Amino acid sequence: MSKFTKPEKIVVNDLVLKPIPVSQDYAQQIYDAFHEDEPSFRFWMENGIYKTVQEVLNAYKTKYTDEENWEYAMYGIFNKDELLGEIGLSGIDIKNNTAEIGYWLKKSARSKGIIDRLIPVIEKLGFDTFNLRKITIWCDTENIASRKHAEKNGYVLEGVQRERKLWPDGSIHSTAMFGKLKTEWKKG
Repeated sequence: MSKFTKPEKIVVNDLVLKPIPVSQDYAQQIYDAFHEDEPSFRFWMENGIYKTVQEVLNAYKTKYTDEENWEYAMYGIFNKDELLGEIGLSGIDIKNNTAEIGYWLKKSARSKGIIDRLIPVIEKLGFDTFNLRKITIWCDTENIASRKHAEKNGYVLEGVQRERKLWPDGSIHSTAMFGKLKTEWKKG
């Protein structure tokens, strides 16, 4: 069992962060969001976009229901009952006190400042609640929007792993790593 308790719900003005219900309806919404804008999602789904709604459902069952040995503190981003996307911490390493921020938004929710409003909330969860010492944001070097979110929120470019990912279409992509230390967060 984890030594931390994940909040069940976080309210940020008009948005609610909570686990995505593991249901056929929400699996369908996620599937539709990913297939609506496949070119954008290819930047982080290097194994390819979910091919079926059942594939989504299976993945989210693991992500949201394995409380015994979790490495995720991921939340659906909701405006009322509409699922806009997802944000949270993944790759939580309790031994080293590190994690990564991950996020995605469906196409109609982008360019509204949502991710930039929520990154500080997730940082607080990581640095305060989980006592992390470092949080990173990894993104494909071609994913300009994700790079801008990292930079705008004070993350430092720590390096680029050249030709890190081989994608299903055979293309090879480099990955940028941005980081923020707890000591830098407390200054902000």
